Amino acid sequence: MLAASEENKVRKLACYLVLLPAMLWAADFWESKPFTDWNDKELRRVLTNSPWARQTNTVATNARPPMPPPDTPASGFPAGDGSLIRQPNFGRAGGTGADPAATLPDTSFDQGLPILIRWQTALPIREAQMRAKYGKEAATAPGAKKILDQDPTVYVISVTGIPGSLVNLGGAETAKRSIQDQTTLTVRGKPALHPNAVEFARSGDNSGENVDVLLAFPKTSPFTVADQEIDFASHIGTVDVKYRFRLKDMVVRGKLEL
Repeated sequence: MLAASEENKVRKLACYLVLLPAMLWAADFWESKPFTDWNDKELRRVLTNSPWARQTNTVATNARPPMPPPDTPASGFPAGDGSLIRQPNFGRAGGTGADPAATLPDTSFDQGLPILIRWQTALPIREAQMRAKYGKEAATAPGAKKILDQDPTVYVISVTGIPGSLVNLGGAETAKRSIQDQTTLTVRGKPALHPNAVEFARSGDNSGENVDVLLAFPKTSPFTVADQEIDFASHIGTVDVKYRFRLKDMVVRGKLEL
């Protein structure tokens, strides 16, 4: 027979194992809580540290002399209803940003830059952005409703945190073509998917130096949970950006959101 102390340990462990699924479920508030009730901390989590928004570090390649920041703000990408998917400048923290400086100082670094990769077209991201902009009226405000009711015909991924001087080497159009050629979404057993459009937007981190790189990928062969993982890889200016997303974590109410 077990000693009394050992029996107590077994009981505590059994209780923990019973409660663990409920604890894990409660953590996914985007599943059980209406987005209009998300608080500021929850908004920040969805936008910066969720299955659809991941922070990682760049890997520096050969540094080059700085160029002016991107001169063409993003206007949007096609949506299913013929309109454009507008990209609100919420950046990392959910606030609006200032115009990038016209001329930037030389930028060099020895370590990887902290950057944020976000699936802009994923419904939880759109919900968090609309909640941040419209507050409790996000579910009914005409501007928010239009964004939330969209069925995007592309996947839009944003990369935030790279200085404009490292992005816009050779001019905006040259930089866009280079990024388009050197950016992929890859799943096992399928050809790599390249973006069919690249745009630059003012960053929302208030630094005045960084830009958001917006990448639109065709949705002609949609990803599914059966693909298991998606590898995002891009070479932007003088840095490499990579991250592996787990698709099963990106399911909300039974639907894969990308």
